Amino acid sequence: MNVAQFTTGLLLIVLSAGLYFASRSRKSNAGQLNQAQTLDLHQAAQGRSYGKFQGSIVADQPLTAPYSARPAVAWSAHLEKGTEDSDEDGTTTNWETVCSQSARTPFRMEGAGELWFDERGGLPTLDAPSTFDQYIHDATNPIIAPYVTNHGLLSRLSKPNFHAVETSFAPGSQGFFVGPVEAVNGFWVARPGQGKEYSVLTWKSEQQIRSRMSRAGTIWWVLSLVALAAGILAIIISFN
Repeated sequence: MNVAQFTTGLLLIVLSAGLYFASRSRKSNAGQLNQAQTLDLHQAAQGRSYGKFQGSIVADQPLTAPYSARPAVAWSAHLEKGTEDSDEDGTTTNWETVCSQSARTPFRMEGAGELWFDERGGLPTLDAPSTFDQYIHDATNPIIAPYVTNHGLLSRLSKPNFHAVETSFAPGSQGFFVGPVEAVNGFWVARPGQGKEYSVLTWKSEQQIRSRMSRAGTIWWVLSLVALAAGILAIIISFN
């Protein structure tokens, strides 16, 4: 028996199982989205409900996103530093995250009523749009200044290589939420999902989310079948 081929086959079967369960998770989330009722939060806040809500984002005291300097109610940013390694096959750039940060302020969505997002409920997953994505090679750029090494002749001659990425929700932008909401002190407040509940605030439309879920679920299901077939084949061959 070829132990290496047998081990590869087992790993492929394990990978197949992981892809299959990921596909099922996507399909489960899509089912929850399809069954979620549109929430009308004009009614008095009491109890707990699960549904979907669309509206405009509002904040009384917005923040300032660090890279784009735009007003934001929630932002996430990270900075990567690229280091080049050379070998006989060429040059490869390895990226290392040197800074990762995020911040948020209490905000609400105004649509068919009002829905709050703050620490009273614990925020759901935030899927914000990209507001900054740049490769930076200028050592005087204040974004990378704290992370640039200026020691020695080679350091001064070489250009820094950084990648800055930022996502943020801006006041006045449209958002779509699906998940549980709960009455807290007379206000409707968004909650993170419990158990396998799907809960997200996103800048994408409901149709875009549904389409992405369906596409990802199908791709992962097909890949799980391919990995399973390859794993079984590798195990059979290992005995020959």
